[in-house]
Parts: sequence; C-alpha cells; structure tokens
Amino acid sequence: MSTQTRNNEQEIFNDSGLSPNMEDYLETISLLAKKNRVVRVKDIAKKLKVKMPSVTSALQKLKERGLVEYEKYGYVDLTEEGENLAERVYSRHSCLADFFEHVLKIGKREADEEACRVEHHLSPQSCRQLKRLVEYMNSDATDGQWKDEFLAMMEERPLCELSEGQRAVIARIEAQPILKKRLIEIGFRKGESIELVRYAPLEDPLQVRVKGCNVSLRIEEAKTVIVRPVHEKENDEE
Repeated sequence: MSTQTRNNEQEIFNDSGLSPNMEDYLETISLLAKKNRVVRVKDIAKKLKVKMPSVTSALQKLKERGLVEYEKYGYVDLTEEGENLAERVYSRHSCLADFFEHVLKIGKREADEEACRVEHHLSPQSCRQLKRLVEYMNSDATDGQWKDEFLAMMEERPLCELSEGQRAVIARIEAQPILKKRLIEIGFRKGESIELVRYAPLEDPLQVRVKGCNVSLRIEEAKTVIVRPVHEKENDEE
C-alpha cells in the first residue's frame, strides 16, 4: 500500500471531533444536497425523522463550528470544511455498509441500517481494518476455493429468514435427533433444493416446497433448517 493511500485512509477514519448526532446531520445535508437543488430544514427533519426545532438547534451548532451556512428560514449549505467532513463521515458509512453486505452477506437495506447503528461507535483503527478486509475480499488475490467456501458459509441462514418465493439449498439440519430424523424423512436433506412458498398471516407456520411437495413447518422447526439462498443468476443456469 502506498504512503499516499495510507495517508488518505488516516484522513478518512480520523475522529471528526463531532458527536454522532452532529455527524448524522452533516452526512444528511450532504446527501440531500446531491439529490436536490436546495436543502431545507423540513427536508432534514423528514430524513432524520426529527422535529424541525431540533434541526434548527443542530444547524446553529454546526454554523458556530463553521461547517454550514444557514440563516433562519433559509436554505442550508455546507461550507468547504463541512463538505470535507461530511465526505469523511459518509466514506466511513459506505465502508461499513460494504462490509456488512459483501463480506457478511447481509441484505443491502439491512447492511445500510447496520452501518448507521455502528458507524459512530467503532474506533478509527477498526474502521481502517474493515476497509482493508473488504478490499482484500474483492481483490484478485482472494480467488480460490477457500473464498467461495467462505462466502457460501456467510450466506447461510435459517429457512425462516427467506422471503416468500425465494429458493435455497439445504446446508444442514441443526434440530434435535427426533425432529432431525422426521425432517430428513420428508426430504430435508443436505444439498436438496427448497423454496419458501408462503408465510401464514401471522408468519407461523410457513409453507415450503421440497422434492416437489408442499410442507408446512412451524417457525421453531424452520429455524433448525440452515439454507444457502440461490441467486437469480444461479436460477437461470439451472
């Protein structure tokens, strides 16, 4: 890694000196400015799900720090320093979201929400190391069987976490012996294709299709069936 790259990493992940709340405001203003022609107090309040007086109070604090330009009832603009700081905050968020989505194999929306929850609480060192892990996993250096096995393992989840209509392959059964024996007898075997057909109105029980037959399972039973989701590309190839 070059000295310039290391310096850039250091700059991105250094402590901003702001509270998590103020970082959220900066990041939100920057994102809204990229999406809309102007940024208004009500836009920020809607995005962050807070009341407008709270936004006004936060903007005043950011203005005192020289990070925003704002007059009462006017539009909100980031100063050059504010924009730089907002980009650093967003880069940290993006890094964590990539880690959750592409390494831990969490859904994109959930990955973004997880990043929001933890981005203000990880140390700069932890953020840098996660960024390097994501880059390494995405590099050509990680091509090979171990990477495929690792990513497949990270995608595994209980059957009850699939969406309706989603297909998967059974990885293993983690039930107690009696239940495990019953599940295997009705077709729940390792490597078998399975589809979650539908949930009951209260999500319990759920109906799945395995070996051409529809089977009803209670949620507690479905939690013991660990599966690997089949992606659309894999579906097309079958």
